[in-house]
Amino acid sequence: TFLKAPLRYSRISSGFSNNRFHPVLKKYRPHHGIDYAAPSGTPVYTIGDGTVIKKGYQKRGGGNYIKVKHNANYTTVYMHLKGFAKGIHVGQRLKQGDLVGYVGATGLATGPHLDFRVYRNGLAINPLKMKSTPATVSKTRRTSFAPSQA
Repeated sequence: TFLKAPLRYSRISSGFSNNRFHPVLKKYRPHHGIDYAAPSGTPVYTIGDGTVIKKGYQKRGGGNYIKVKHNANYTTVYMHLKGFAKGIHVGQRLKQGDLVGYVGATGLATGPHLDFRVYRNGLAINPLKMKSTPATVSKTRRTSFAPSQA
């Protein structure tokens, strides 16, 4: 079971597409994620239990990013992060709703947002169309996922 979104956000600034005009590169190319517009520094949480399998920086792409393997089928990527959660490292086990980082504009970005990607069996899927049973968020974390007002 996964959370529907990894952060509080005001709008989706770019959707999942096989042929999107890239605002920095000025050419058409796939965008296999959802861009959630949010203020710089907004906390980003993992959508499900898993293990951090990559933590790094992509200069010509996602900037600061974290990759989490959830099970044999699903992997998620959280990109353009301003910074990482304190102490987060490769091999770390995460619980659904754990902090992984903060919204930023690192890498190829025009403004602060989270580029969130989901892979099923190695293939990119649209996170907004992911089938999942609604998860119950613990009372202590509920305010982190309440809708924000733009």
